[in-house]
Amino acid sequence: KVPFCPMVGSEVFSSEVKKTEILMENFRRAIGLRIRESKEVYEGEVIELNVEETEDPLGGYGRTISHVIIGLKTTKGTKTLRLDPTIHDSLQKEGVSMGDVIYIEANSGAVKRVGRSDSYATEFDLEAE
Repeated sequence: KVPFCPMVGSEVFSSEVKKTEILMENFRRAIGLRIRESKEVYEGEVIELNVEETEDPLGGYGRTISHVIIGLKTTKGTKTLRLDPTIHDSLQKEGVSMGDVIYIEANSGAVKRVGRSDSYATEFDLEAE
């Protein structure tokens, strides 16, 4: 598709504004930008949810989370993801448990709980509104 902006000669040759200024204004109006964004997303039913802990590097008796391991099942197959510990907080905030269908953005680490799987639908989900 060719960008097109109709112009009138009297508009260009008026004494009020420079000719180049009128032309530049019409060029800007004719240029159309299309921005397309692609995201890498993991979506599926949670079949495995493990938290790997290690000794606290600062010493003491506490333990820190080193990795979160999530198994996702889709119609195409299963995938096991080893994720950053910061995702553990967002998983807890969303209230993700086994049998939930979740959506994880790879770049930002945003987690969204989409719903409950059909195989777990007979069990009562008390957190659903």
